[in-house]
Amino acid sequence: MSHLPPSRKTLSSADVPRRLSLAVAAFLLVLAVDAGAGQSTPAAADLKTHIANLSALEFPTRSDAARMIRRAPATQAVPALAEAVAKHPDEFVRYRAFIVLSSFNDRGTPDLARGLLKDRNDRLREAAYKWLEANPDPALTAALLASLQTEQAEFVRPALVGALAALGSNPQVQRALLAEITRGLDFFRSAVIDALGRHDAEYAVDAIAGVAVLDGPLQDDSILAVGRIGGARSAAALAKIAGPPADLALTIRGAQCLLGERCESTIKALSDAAGAAGASASIVRAAVTALAAIAASSNDPATAALVGLAARGGLVRDEAMLGFATVAVRNPDHAIRWIDVTPAPVQSAAIELLKEGFEDLEEDFGEEQFFAAARAAYWKAADGTSSRTLAATLIQALEF
Repeated sequence: MSHLPPSRKTLSSADVPRRLSLAVAAFLLVLAVDAGAGQSTPAAADLKTHIANLSALEFPTRSDAARMIRRAPATQAVPALAEAVAKHPDEFVRYRAFIVLSSFNDRGTPDLARGLLKDRNDRLREAAYKWLEANPDPALTAALLASLQTEQAEFVRPALVGALAALGSNPQVQRALLAEITRGLDFFRSAVIDALGRHDAEYAVDAIAGVAVLDGPLQDDSILAVGRIGGARSAAALAKIAGPPADLALTIRGAQCLLGERCESTIKALSDAAGAAGASASIVRAAVTALAAIAASSNDPATAALVGLAARGGLVRDEAMLGFATVAVRNPDHAIRWIDVTPAPVQSAAIELLKEGFEDLEEDFGEEQFFAAARAAYWKAADGTSSRTLAATLIQALEF
């Protein structure tokens, strides 16, 4: 495979206000293109150049290339991107082309994704599986189950598991994923447990609960997964964990909030624990991880607590930044709506935090889906409203 370009340039706090003032004007380009304005249409040669620049070493070049492709008419961008995915000699261009293509919601993407499941490019396989998790296709059940027996790439297998978890109503999928909870490397088992939790896999509660009561690296993931799934059996499983250490007790409280128990006091307790003077790294991480899990369930107070913690700086800010970015990629509609209704100073701080979090999270597919959600929010909002301005601001400030 070809080189992996370096990380993005960090956005300074001074950059955000300057960029926000230009947001609506910049997004008018999207408006013009989507309305069919011919003068905004790039030449075919320019489009090919932009696609080739998706693997440029310099971040501004890569970012500008993706931005121009997103603003091209779908009738031109989609076939050019699909061709790049299939034939471009640079493997990173193939991967990035699929990522950008995924936000166009084109009817040809399902066939393209299916064709990538055996591709030599592991990044492309990962992105295809993530797309299939977001767009589950029961017709691919047998193919995905077969891949579960052969796919061993470290960052591809978790995406495959997510695609299967999205098909959890199938008894064969249930049996396969239940078996994966207790076998293999902890890294892979963690991905299975997380995916089952995110997809409300009630059939897996007992198996995950069996891991949740055991000391070890999978205990925290299992506790939060049980909380996400919910129900009486989940509550009973959490009650069986006796005498937990302080950090695990915070995780349990977070899971209980996900179950609907004492959320208001739990959010305050988690925020206080993470922000306490002298709090250990394990306490900070446990509290912030629990807050992020609660926030991703569309909980406004937990989201506000995450952003508020970032003001404390240091490790707390770093963890809150990643937590907020994770919420945004897992539940972009919630994150956008929450930012929209916050006061202006908090809104600016949240956008800056999200920008930095996306840089560190390096979740390309999730970030592209956030862009798609922001674009959808723009068109859903009435002209001249703060919601439309906010959507344009996000697209501009986050360099989409």
